[in-house]
Amino acid sequence: MVEEDLWAVLANLRESMLRQSRGFIDVAGSEGIGVSCRVMSLTLTRYVLREVVFYTLLAGIGVTLIFLGGNASRYASDLMVLGFQWTDFRGLLLPIAGIVATYTVPIAFLFAVLTVAARMAADGEILALSACGLGRRALLVPVVALGVVVSVGTGGLLHHVEHRARQEMRFVARDLATRATEFEPGAFRTVAGRVVFVKERLESGEMKGVLISDHTDRTRPLLILASSGRFVLEEDSRTLAFELTDGEVHVEQPAHSNEHQRFSFEEMRYSFDLSASFLVGKHHLRPYDMSNADLRAALEIVEQGGSLKNYFIRDPIAYELEMQRRWAVPMAPVLFAAVGVPLGIRAKRGARSWGTLLCALVALGYYLLSTFGRQLVEQGWASPVVALWLPNGLLALIALGLLRQRETFE
Repeated sequence: MVEEDLWAVLANLRESMLRQSRGFIDVAGSEGIGVSCRVMSLTLTRYVLREVVFYTLLAGIGVTLIFLGGNASRYASDLMVLGFQWTDFRGLLLPIAGIVATYTVPIAFLFAVLTVAARMAADGEILALSACGLGRRALLVPVVALGVVVSVGTGGLLHHVEHRARQEMRFVARDLATRATEFEPGAFRTVAGRVVFVKERLESGEMKGVLISDHTDRTRPLLILASSGRFVLEEDSRTLAFELTDGEVHVEQPAHSNEHQRFSFEEMRYSFDLSASFLVGKHHLRPYDMSNADLRAALEIVEQGGSLKNYFIRDPIAYELEMQRRWAVPMAPVLFAAVGVPLGIRAKRGARSWGTLLCALVALGYYLLSTFGRQLVEQGWASPVVALWLPNGLLALIALGLLRQRETFE
């Protein structure tokens, strides 16, 4: 309906302008043209906003599903070591969605801007606007305004949602690790790459007849047999551990060797590190898992000459990079709007796939440049501020170059 109103106003406005040019209307008619221009502007704004929002939601769903599929598989493979089952996916869905939304929202908005602008150009709507005297600003202003809204939303995701989602992921992993201590007697179970078998489990939690097959080190596989033991989760030491009694350790040698080693023990502690998978304590978090306040606290320690020895990541550059990322990335939607409109309207008539192609190129270039900037910082060739704001600076220059061109819509 809005599109029909747009074309109707365009037709009336064009007819009025033609009549004025031929001397058929008076001053009152000129005032009527002004009213028609204002009506046209409002109609165009509603039309553009509706189309961009629609395509943003459509692209957001598609891109989110793609990201969810990839990230869910990656996180699930990490959590499989803790006995993760696909029934636990529901607990991971919302945290993963909160994480990937920081990427999918700007990309979806860029796709929408390019698609709408390219479709309007391909369908001749841009030509009609030009014929009616409406310039590039009539299309650019509402899109940039919507870009500001999307930028604010992206900033909210980065500053308040993403790190909480990542911490929730670790809570889920820790719960799985705790659940992994409840071995079912008479069944084989894989925990952290080790195959575990328990013949009997007493009400006290003690296990009888324990077998552990450890092939994580393929050059020195282990087979552990114990008459009894306990399986404990120790968050402070970042380990999952077996406390075994009365058993043997068989060390398998390489295939070309005929040697076989066997050790007996009365008591043995067999443990493995899972710190990267499930610990959620303040000083066990990576920078992207931390709140802004925690990031600032870490940076203040460094500024005062202190050490980050109690933190999981001890390099202060990592904390500065994360802080700058949370301020730089939210600027992308506004810049995508400023670049997307002039690029999109360059589509030739009938070139409806132009927006999709440009979206892939611009988004890929932006995030590759961000990755390149981080590598420069890690090599000591650039500061975090310069590296993380470099993609925004280049986009701004491109946008200014495109907007300063004195071309008219053809």
